[in-house]
Amino acid sequence: MIFLVTGDIGAGKTHYMQSLYREIGGGNGFICPKKIENGKLIRYNIQCLRDDESLPFAYPIDALPKDWNELYRFGKYSFSTQAIQFAEKIIQKIINEKTEPFFIDEIGPLEIENHEGLFAITKIIIESGLEGFITVRKELLDKFIETFQTETSKFIPVGIDNHN
Repeated sequence: MIFLVTGDIGAGKTHYMQSLYREIGGGNGFICPKKIENGKLIRYNIQCLRDDESLPFAYPIDALPKDWNELYRFGKYSFSTQAIQFAEKIIQKIINEKTEPFFIDEIGPLEIENHEGLFAITKIIIESGLEGFITVRKELLDKFIETFQTETSKFIPVGIDNHN
């Protein structure tokens, strides 16, 4: 069973996933927390839940660091080659070890609309039959279900008022 954790941007999906992982006390996967300084988004990181290892994942295009190794650009963000490979490695390990539940935060327009980023590995983990949690923005939910053919999913709505 795939549980789709859904809500608007900033609703608390990442925080919910981190809390759920701690509550369950097992599984593996990653979250993509925001790095904010002085009220401004600096970047998104990708963080392994099992060992807390973290890498920069996406920067706003107008604020790229000099040593940035870009794999994709989508919208106003640039995505890191190393971070995508890091996420793929985590998911491949989950599949190989049959780790449940898995946690993927978040599958967005890069994957759903462009079939890039974590598209291929997400398709593989969904088809593996493993149980897990995937965050998807509310407005992308129907496209996610259509793209990944996850008719048997259950939904967990997350909002500002109800995240843990």
